[in-house]
Amino acid sequence: MGLTYVSATVMAKEGCEAALEAELVKVLAPVRAEDGCIRYDLHKSEYGNAFLFYEIWESPAHLAVHAKTPHIEAMRDATAELVAGVSEVNVWEAVDVTE
Repeated sequence: MGLTYVSATVMAKEGCEAALEAELVKVLAPVRAEDGCIRYDLHKSEYGNAFLFYEIWESPAHLAVHAKTPHIEAMRDATAELVAGVSEVNVWEAVDVTE
């Protein structure tokens, strides 16, 4: 398997939108510096309560290492009381269609 794509959606509890965004932004630079990280972007919904990480990794192995890094563990701890429900994480692989 080649490149690994990830989408992760995080919902803020009402009134916690700004605090959640501040915590999520903290991991951008350290994740982007990780070995195997090709893209790591954070997006916010027009309503401001939903956040989407869009990620591209060189391989599933790089993604597995990423999930256990200290900065991701710290982010999980810091956001535990700010999120509504369980985050939705999907791992994707490319499907090439040629004519």
